[in-house]
Amino acid sequence: MGQTISLLVAIASYGTAQDHYLEMLLGELRTLQMPNRVVVLSDRNKPVRGAEVIVGLPSRNPYSLPFAHRKLFAENAEKYDLFVYTEDDTLLTEKHIESFLEIQAKLGDNEISGFVRSETSPEDRKFITSIHAHFRWLPDTVVSRGGEIFAQLSNQHSGCFIATRQQLSKAIASGGFLVEPRSGIYGMLETAATDIYTQCGLRRLLCLSRIREFIVPHLANKYYSNIGIPAEELEFQAKTLCDLYRQGHSGESLFNPQTRAPGFRWSKNLYDRPDEELLGRIPPSAKRILSIGSGWGDNEERLSRKGIDVCAVPVDAVFGDALRRRGIRTVEGPFHKVLESLRGQQYDVVLAADVLHLVADPVDWMRKLGNLLLPEGCLIASVSNTSSLLSFLTDWREGRRRPFFSEYEISGAQPVSAGRLRRWCRDSGLEWVQVLPLIESSRSIVRQVGFGPLKSALATRFILKARRAL
Repeated sequence: MGQTISLLVAIASYGTAQDHYLEMLLGELRTLQMPNRVVVLSDRNKPVRGAEVIVGLPSRNPYSLPFAHRKLFAENAEKYDLFVYTEDDTLLTEKHIESFLEIQAKLGDNEISGFVRSETSPEDRKFITSIHAHFRWLPDTVVSRGGEIFAQLSNQHSGCFIATRQQLSKAIASGGFLVEPRSGIYGMLETAATDIYTQCGLRRLLCLSRIREFIVPHLANKYYSNIGIPAEELEFQAKTLCDLYRQGHSGESLFNPQTRAPGFRWSKNLYDRPDEELLGRIPPSAKRILSIGSGWGDNEERLSRKGIDVCAVPVDAVFGDALRRRGIRTVEGPFHKVLESLRGQQYDVVLAADVLHLVADPVDWMRKLGNLLLPEGCLIASVSNTSSLLSFLTDWREGRRRPFFSEYEISGAQPVSAGRLRRWCRDSGLEWVQVLPLIESSRSIVRQVGFGPLKSALATRFILKARRAL
């Protein structure tokens, strides 16, 4: 394949702290068998072997550097066959490029092949850091192309992208590529690498059936201890999606756990550790618990180990498989189908961890979940305080302008306050027992705020406890 494809590579490299990673990347690129031009984009002139250096920031903001590849690519759009953008610590190799070319040939004109990023621990264990927090596979996007199976990942960022000449031309023509440096739901660094997928008329797909070929190492290895899933979990998830497709399942989700707010604020963490504040509100006498909107199961496994009969309703079928591998019984599907499957069943507790503010009609959900409670049962929910004064002030300080009260149609999150939660209870036929404001902040002076209106205004989330009205 070597001599017929020409390649332009742009590498964003700010400062000198990561030059040792840059050299590793350049070493890989020097082995390419195809004609290529490698350009390092930097804020300063520095010696690099085997590449040009272009100095200059697109704007005064130092985080704007990754946007510099846009002008370079546009000026050379007709000179090369393939365009590669990468951060200086993301190790794209010739094998990645070859896999891209082979798989891209199977995709449609508006589809573009993507990657996920990995890190490796000192114990040589690999973690997929592109999948964390609220990010997940979208089961209703699974498709087959040329004998391979693909799906979209809700995280569009992997620190790099590859595009053909035709794809770059389409991106430029869309008006979404040659834009000023900016941030949105992603930060500025991530936006620079994701615009081609999110606003240029191209749909990013990852090849599930050959997923190992599309994992790119993040050489910094600095996130794996806090975010990411083990590489073997990625294999399970990819297999689950392929099996669903082959079995003809629709792949409907229970709800969308990811908001459209800046920084994806108020999204549900699907991979979180057990929520001690939430679990601590469960009555010791509870024997049967329904967990609605489950992620990969830490809360549910903790309860099951206590001998409690737990039934979990996962966000989607991928998490359903993860829960069953932990020995948790599941009921899956969209909300109306779940309710049909649960008809006639009742529980001591219905647990809703970070769900109610993310659905279109929380009162309707609460009313119908209330019908699944035993006479002495209770609904226990954690709900993000989307009206938190702390988050509003943070956005204002960082230049993000938004309404104080969240608008569901725009952000994907309901406006929430202590008073609104009580109103939801009344409107759904439930009786609120407790609305507990929680301030999760590293600033001790904020955490020491007493109870009352001020604490509710500063709270980052609430724990709601409600029961069937007498």
